[in-house]
Amino acid sequence: MNKITRILSVLCAFIMMASVPMQAYCAETGSTANTATVAPAEFRAVWFSFRDWQTYLKGKNESDFRSTFSTVCRNTADRGLNTIIVHVRSHNDAVYPSSCYPWSDEMLGGNPGFDPLADIVELAHAYGLRVHAWINPYGYRNGKYCGDSSLATQENILAGIREILNSYAVDGIHFDDYFPPLGASTHNALLKKVYETVHGYGKTFGVSPAGNIDNNRKNGVDVDTWLSTTGYTDYICPQIYWSNSYGKVGNVTMYSDRLAAWKSINKAGIPMYIGLAAYRVGEVSRSDPGWSTRDDNLSSQVNELRANGLGGYVLFSYSSIVSAKCATEMQNLKSIN
Repeated sequence: MNKITRILSVLCAFIMMASVPMQAYCAETGSTANTATVAPAEFRAVWFSFRDWQTYLKGKNESDFRSTFSTVCRNTADRGLNTIIVHVRSHNDAVYPSSCYPWSDEMLGGNPGFDPLADIVELAHAYGLRVHAWINPYGYRNGKYCGDSSLATQENILAGIREILNSYAVDGIHFDDYFPPLGASTHNALLKKVYETVHGYGKTFGVSPAGNIDNNRKNGVDVDTWLSTTGYTDYICPQIYWSNSYGKVGNVTMYSDRLAAWKSINKAGIPMYIGLAAYRVGEVSRSDPGWSTRDDNLSSQVNELRANGLGGYVLFSYSSIVSAKCATEMQNLKSIN
């Protein structure tokens, strides 16, 4: 893309910012308006997963990529959100030119001939959105390592994070819930190093573990330590993907129960955001019928986490929040933002 075309593209992005509060943009860029502004206090985010890459971005040239991701940003902002958590390393690969990882086949189909992450950060910030670079640190999922497992060392993971922070103005680094069975001490050592590294760049580090605390403990995901001692993570985002009409007769308040359990182990007062299951909206489930019997699950869950003094939420995932089946739930959610 030549310089003139890029400038025009950025100008178009600014024009489409009409729906984005100017104070959000000023807070992100450091620019000033007539009055002092601050960043939104509540973290309201969506995960843009490798599956979303496959649906919307994979195989596109740069012009089409920028146009499509501009739409992603506009849709995110229009739904009252202020942060997009974008998969940048999912399978021991990368969506940016890297000396530590190969180009991603999963998300890009190989080398696209441009730098997708540079475009993502530029466009998201133009829409007043924060960008957290989402990493599966080990490239591990479904019980196995993906891609080249020799890349899943602490040294290489840290080198890859430094590479991102040196080259891109991301607002944070984000780990997901795929931890291989290496033991709590191994994962804890990695998190401490990542926390120190990210803080050295003045950025934020967050982790999103699975929502079942007991399962985390069994798998060496030491959430008790992370939430009782500072220095492991700036925020934690447990994925509480249940409704309050759980069980065969829908009388178990599973969301509330799990929320209370997470809050009870947060001895150090680590900022806590809650991962919410937008992908389950409308789902017919014998074990969790609440998703098909109500259209205010997400808004009621956000009201409850706010009542508990928690700092925000993250929706999984982008393709779900723009789907027709989620429209009413998202409108109800937007009405309370």
